[in-house]
Amino acid sequence: MAPPKNLEGLVKKLNIIKDMGFVKTHRAHDTGIGKTLEDLLEIPENNLRLPDVGEVELKAKRLESGSMLTIATKSPMPKGANRALFESCKYLDKEGCYNLHSTVCGSRSNSQGLKAMVLRDSVSIENPNSVVVYWAISVFNDLVSKSNQILLVLAVTKGERKTMNECFHFTEAYLLSTLNKEKFAGAITNDKLKIDFRIGVYRSGKYKGKYHDHGTGFRISKRDFLELFNSYKKLI
Repeated sequence: MAPPKNLEGLVKKLNIIKDMGFVKTHRAHDTGIGKTLEDLLEIPENNLRLPDVGEVELKAKRLESGSMLTIATKSPMPKGANRALFESCKYLDKEGCYNLHSTVCGSRSNSQGLKAMVLRDSVSIENPNSVVVYWAISVFNDLVSKSNQILLVLAVTKGERKTMNECFHFTEAYLLSTLNKEKFAGAITNDKLKIDFRIGVYRSGKYKGKYHDHGTGFRISKRDFLELFNSYKKLI
């Protein structure tokens, strides 16, 4: 097959890929989902130009349980902020290990006293001990296409993530146009976009008991994510 030449050809190709079922990743990395889709679509980069649509940027995302999407995974600023927040707000779990597994929203403080605050150029975490924790809004630049059009393709996954054993079943695709920044800020204050901290300690091995940051993610439901854009159209 050749790269799609127009929107009709793109939809046809996406349906063929969907009918393939689970496809083994083409790269053992978090970016394996994008590389695999690019190869299946036979496009050299994540940009696609269609005469009847224009330039479109390709985004592939893993569809998690409950139709949730992780739209960004990024440690906050300044350097060491997650470690400082962990030391300030950690708690003992049932196994006697320190953890900070905490979902943070914008409308209220959670049980650890954490709350998301949207400022002009950043998102910060309000906390009991005033630890400085924030992300510049630029962390979400991945959601903004230079052409203002994004082809979002969602996949159900199986197998161990970030390894060559991970497989993708590309099941849905949407054409998105223009991220609405006001809706984006509102998604945090209205608890649609939440921040997940997953910090703890190693449970076994030579690092047992040592600090372990599993990553901090911004998560939102598929439906709420689509509505952050001024327009969207389901392709498959």
